[in-house]
Amino acid sequence: MQYEPSFFAAAWRRHQNLWNWSAQALGLGLLCLALWLRSQTLAWIGLILIGSGLLDFRLAPPTHPAWLLRLIRAEVVWVNKPWDRRKRLEAFVAGLASVVALGIFWTGSLAGLGLAAGVCALLWARAGNKNAGLDP
Repeated sequence: MQYEPSFFAAAWRRHQNLWNWSAQALGLGLLCLALWLRSQTLAWIGLILIGSGLLDFRLAPPTHPAWLLRLIRAEVVWVNKPWDRRKRLEAFVAGLASVVALGIFWTGSLAGLGLAAGVCALLWARAGNKNAGLDP
């Protein structure tokens, strides 16, 4: 008897493939743009791209930048971490940020988008300073 992995296990394994991850990230970006522009066509294209990222095409590995591999590896490491207080807080903040981002895209607020980008840039700079040994 051959073991058949569950749908979610197979989807998670395929999500870690660079082609599938790239297709799903592009699909998510198109969904955000579809919310901004209120475009059903872009929404459908984004959903099709996200859905195609669940398929296994067995393509040759693409030429990829190193930061993309680090990003995928960090996602895998985060998902595999046990659910402690820090991970719960990170999940809560990520969920809250997603709701705020959806609200910004739904309302089409350019000022809100700029504010969110500025907050992300400040958090990125703070993390870089912490990694460099500077105490913010």
